[in-house]
Amino acid sequence: MWNPYDFSGKRFIVTGAGSGIGKATAVRLSEQGAEVCLIVLNNEQAGEVMPCLSGNGHRFYVKDLSGSGGYKEIFDDIISDGHKIDGLIHCAGIAKILPINLLNKTNMDESMTVNLYSFVEMVSILSKKKYHDKASVVGVSSAAVNFPQKCQGLYAATKAAMNTIITSMAIELADKNIRINTVMPGNVNTPMLNKSFENKTDCEIKAALNKSVLGLEEPEDIADIILFLLSDASRMITGREIYADGGYINF
Repeated sequence: MWNPYDFSGKRFIVTGAGSGIGKATAVRLSEQGAEVCLIVLNNEQAGEVMPCLSGNGHRFYVKDLSGSGGYKEIFDDIISDGHKIDGLIHCAGIAKILPINLLNKTNMDESMTVNLYSFVEMVSILSKKKYHDKASVVGVSSAAVNFPQKCQGLYAATKAAMNTIITSMAIELADKNIRINTVMPGNVNTPMLNKSFENKTDCEIKAALNKSVLGLEEPEDIADIILFLLSDASRMITGREIYADGGYINF
């Protein structure tokens, strides 16, 4: 029986794998037989995630995505045993909630580097035949692209840029046997969401959460959609933004 979610023998790179959606995606992939290569911010994160993975052959790389370069070395190490890469999931991201008067080139560059530039650089490397035979790429975007909240403009702009660039990339990458899509979550129960609620009142938090008709999302909910986009069950989907927002779009 055909099982598109059997990832046995497949190798995937997951950025932002230290927590939230990245961690949930890494765990889900390992449960389906995949070998997972984690990109995490520090050794502490790796120590928390690695024991949660099923199976063997997993590895991790410590890399701060706010700095440029260093990705080719990671990719070269990953394929050093002759096993190429089957997919890339970019879950890493920062969500700076800043009013207009605090926006400057420094914090804008940091957000763009982590949320977009690092993603583009890794896709560029993966696109070379040396690193893949057939692959699927998923970038974690956000429903905030179309429904940004107060002081969320910078974050929304970086995710909108991701959505736009993959529509063009999809045309180029199709010739290279690579599909690329984004997932657009709403309010997901992650450390990033909790941080964004730090300065909000209970009423404001409740109002925000109530906008999702299906309730607060869990990281595993998004991970399941990512696995669909990585699988051959979605082989005719590329260059698309997939809403996974619990019905938030209707508001």
